[in-house]
Amino acid sequence: MSWTAVVLAGSRASGDPVAEQCGVAVKALAEVAGEPMLCRVIRALGADTGIGRVLIVGDRTLLGPCLSQMDPKPEIAWCDARATPAASVDEAFRHIARDESVLVTTCDHALLQGDWVRAFLDQAGETEADLCLAVVSAESVRAKLPGVRRTALNFSDVQACTCNLFAFRTQASRSVSEAWQRVEAQRKRPWRLLLGFGFFSALRYLVGRLSLAQALENLSRGFGVRIEAIVMPYPLLAVDVDTPADLDLCRQLANLDAS
Repeated sequence: MSWTAVVLAGSRASGDPVAEQCGVAVKALAEVAGEPMLCRVIRALGADTGIGRVLIVGDRTLLGPCLSQMDPKPEIAWCDARATPAASVDEAFRHIARDESVLVTTCDHALLQGDWVRAFLDQAGETEADLCLAVVSAESVRAKLPGVRRTALNFSDVQACTCNLFAFRTQASRSVSEAWQRVEAQRKRPWRLLLGFGFFSALRYLVGRLSLAQALENLSRGFGVRIEAIVMPYPLLAVDVDTPADLDLCRQLANLDAS
């Protein structure tokens, strides 16, 4: 299966604390281990992952120069970002053939590695799902990063952290981007998202009786496509850069890996 990768690299209309702290125009240019985060993500996507092309959703004038020195790099295309990540994904789909499978990730996935991407896409390609999302267990994150708090979804069978890796395998899966704004708005309050698909599902989640599979079944029914989670064995997949503290953590981990 051939994949096109979409990298969300837009900026917040209200400003971004990471960009402000680093004195750069957009967060994607904040450096980790001496390299802009966007470059690190592009390098990972091009590392024998099965990805043929990368579509960057962001300002080419601002971001293009940082990629010019990368050699080799995958084929790169550009489109403008929209007001929200969901709207930006929807815009990206307009620039990708309808029969192509699409991996969506973000520019602040600064610790991303090519073998993690390859493992996720290999497993996604073996499923019957329209849309696959990567998760890791919160327990593995706590073991790897003691004392570091990451947002977790508490199901009856697992505490799961999301990973900003989404595999849109089919044309039908693209319809999810139109409804994804509900997910964006409720990402930190999953019970409200579940309430949209039934009071009893939300109640079961709140009392710890809803499994991950049951939650995804509810989402699948609500969105009209089959959605599956792929539990990955790489806890650092759950680390992205939303805050200056996240950036500091990524820099520490990247420096440890380099040493």
